Amino acid sequence: MSGNKKYTIVIKHQRVEVSEAVYHAYHKEREAERYQNKLIRQNELSLERFREDGVNIDYLIVRVQPDILDKLVHQEQLETLRIALQFLSEDERSLIAEIFFNEKSESQVAKSIGVNQSTISRRISKILFKLRKTIEI
Repeated sequence: MSGNKKYTIVIKHQRVEVSEAVYHAYHKEREAERYQNKLIRQNELSLERFREDGVNIDYLIVRVQPDILDKLVHQEQLETLRIALQFLSEDERSLIAEIFFNEKSESQVAKSIGVNQSTISRRISKILFKLRKTIEI
């Protein structure tokens, strides 16, 4: 029965007769593309989409901007940390710099100075404890 059925697809505004396999492959790809586009639209954040959905984008932008008070608190915390770091020894500051500022792992630092990773972990814990105590004073 399916042998008598004609399969066509539209190419450049013209219907073209194709085999059943080509027809199904073509439509499978079109459905996959439609599905991908649907997912993109669902996850898309755009000004136009917000307006279409009735969302007041100006309000959202104001809400996500950091408050000036938050910025001032952050600046004060950074300054407190900078001062507290001055109370550390050169070796302690170097270790903190490698781990937190240069983003090296404890294993990498341990290997570079020839100690165990657990030694570095204990040193970091002691240094952080010392920093907390310095900042709390």
